[in-house]
Amino acid sequence: MSFLLNFQRLFNNRYPFFYRKLETQYQDLLKENFTFYQKLNLDQRQLFNHRVLEFIDQHRFVGNEGLVVDFQMKILIAGTAVMLTFGFDHFLYEMFETILVYPEDYYSFSTHLQHKGETNPALGVIVFSWEDFKEGIAIRDDNFHLGLHEFAHALHFSFITDGSPESNTFIANFEDVLEHVRNDEVRERLEESGYLRDYAFENKYELFAVMVEHFYESPELFREKHPRLFKLMGDLLQINRAIG
Repeated sequence: MSFLLNFQRLFNNRYPFFYRKLETQYQDLLKENFTFYQKLNLDQRQLFNHRVLEFIDQHRFVGNEGLVVDFQMKILIAGTAVMLTFGFDHFLYEMFETILVYPEDYYSFSTHLQHKGETNPALGVIVFSWEDFKEGIAIRDDNFHLGLHEFAHALHFSFITDGSPESNTFIANFEDVLEHVRNDEVRERLEESGYLRDYAFENKYELFAVMVEHFYESPELFREKHPRLFKLMGDLLQINRAIG
């Protein structure tokens, strides 16, 4: 890893040298759209605001099919990304340089299918349909959140290729989650409860992404139905360390 990247990570870790200030109107936008942000104390919000601005500066936002990605859109995309990585020191999804946004679902030349979103580590691109991204934010308790789902894939890809101590901790904690879910009784309870949609059981990557959606969209129900798995997800995402 280069000296420059090490220095960047030091600057952007949990305790930056100073917090960048986010204008009040954009703080209000975060408060209006993120229940997670509403629950943070003042110091935590300052860190969240700082990270949102860093995320925007460190990524290239590209609108497609005539879509213009304005600053409010960037705030909502960055807020989603930062919410997911708020428990980690390194939060910038460094494998992914570009956020590509379509007005609605689109034809992917990578898969030759219609998509609402996708994560392409080979190209360093995360792609969203803006229509579906907005719906994921607007409906807060249906456990469908396109932004969280794709950023979960991006986070997963980033950590399994990173090699840092934090990534090693993530991988070990994820193995704890998988071991728990592979238990026959646990798997049977998950499937019978219908809490996680069937798509979660396609593979371990989709399992993580779907559980992330549930963890942030319906945490109380998650904790009630599957307390052990909820605790393991909190450890995996380092949320207890961040806001406990």
